[in-house]
Amino acid sequence: MTEVVTTTHDARPKRRNGAAQRDKARMVADDIVTANPLATHLGMTRQKVARLTAEAVIEQRSDGCYDQTASRLRYIKHLRAEHKWSPRTQADADHVKVKTEMLRLRLMEKKRELVRQDEVNELIDGICGVVLTHLSSLPARCAPRSDLAIRRSIEQVV
Repeated sequence: MTEVVTTTHDARPKRRNGAAQRDKARMVADDIVTANPLATHLGMTRQKVARLTAEAVIEQRSDGCYDQTASRLRYIKHLRAEHKWSPRTQADADHVKVKTEMLRLRLMEKKRELVRQDEVNELIDGICGVVLTHLSSLPARCAPRSDLAIRRSIEQVV
């Protein structure tokens, strides 16, 4: 009897380690661009790229080219930081802070946890008026009708 042996072969050849490194180098090389393609990629002019380079927002390599991915990420980070600290955003945040404080104070007033100073002063004046009125009638109530000496001594104390 004759045995038949079949072998299966992959349709695509196995890559060697060197081929993978060449592909990686080609991808990295595609990511290195000059100022004009970078400006087109970021949607700006060549002059704006030069200004961002001068401001150290994006970095230029020693050969005068730019790493497109790194430049894009740094530019996005720059835009986010700029938006975060714009005067308009700061003013809006301050406005919201003040508005929140006002609402908190109004709620405390409604709950009677917080009262106005002029209301407290008015209440104290009213209480003092009642006390003084009653104290002024005290000598007449305590002294007998005909004893003016006792009445005068109570008036002096009051």
